[in-house]
Amino acid sequence: MNRQSLVACAAIAVLTGACSYAHIGSGEVGVIKTPDGVQPKPVPPGDWRIGMFDHSTNYSVRSQEKDERLDVQASDGLGITLDTSIRYHPLPEEVVALDQELGPDYYSVLIGPVLRSQARRVVGRFKPEEIYSSQREVIERQIREGVEAAIKGRHIALEAVLVRNVVLPEQLQQKITEKLATEQEAEQMKAVLTKQEAEDEQRLMVAKAEAERQKIADEQAAASARTQAQAAADAARVTAQAAADAKRIDAQATADYERLVAKFLTPDILKLQQIDADKAFARSPKLVLMGPHGGAATPILDLRGAATATAER
Repeated sequence: MNRQSLVACAAIAVLTGACSYAHIGSGEVGVIKTPDGVQPKPVPPGDWRIGMFDHSTNYSVRSQEKDERLDVQASDGLGITLDTSIRYHPLPEEVVALDQELGPDYYSVLIGPVLRSQARRVVGRFKPEEIYSSQREVIERQIREGVEAAIKGRHIALEAVLVRNVVLPEQLQQKITEKLATEQEAEQMKAVLTKQEAEDEQRLMVAKAEAERQKIADEQAAASARTQAQAAADAARVTAQAAADAKRIDAQATADYERLVAKFLTPDILKLQQIDADKAFARSPKLVLMGPHGGAATPILDLRGAATATAER
């Protein structure tokens, strides 16, 4: 609404006593209260004409954040300070009920006390060193779950609970820091040893694989040598067998030949061969007289030589 309209409305209100306006900003909803009670539905952003005796209570429905510094005790009774943040927003459609039950100061009435109560309850389960180091996320989650359960149905949506910092007594914090440093060094050493063991295992596996490959190569070489030796032995055996077979065949052929000759060499043929031989000897320089029936030939006298000598004289 422009300025002229507001001025006009104000003038009319002064004259008639019957006009008023409510301004609901961006990100807000308004709860309109009249002399007859509260309107059942919240009013969205904008400028709204209401009765002269009506008024609006505005609620931000945007995400809101509050920081809380909480003093709590660990499981051993040691005092600890938590720097926390909580994010939340009212449910727009339930703002009227929120106004009626809790009012505009709903954080101080409900959320703040619930947050402090849940933080004391949760932190009291843990030791200081756990709160300082390993269990912070667990503590955040358990506090958030506790607050969420406590405000359920109270027209507020919880977005997050964050533990930003843990403050311990200085002496205890120093001891915890030293302990964590020692544990970290131990973890680093463990990691180094684990890496060394892994490298040793890798080298052992490589050595085993190499030995296995060498064993296979040796077995293959031995098998090849055995195969070659067996082939050489088989070749020698075949050669020897072939030579023996050749000799046997030659002997068999000779025997067969002799049997064949003996079969066809009759006395008449032998007599003819003897005559041919005698003729041959007669033409030779020596005169050889044969023994009876083909006996051993014995040179008796070179008659032809003697005859020639007589003639010359």
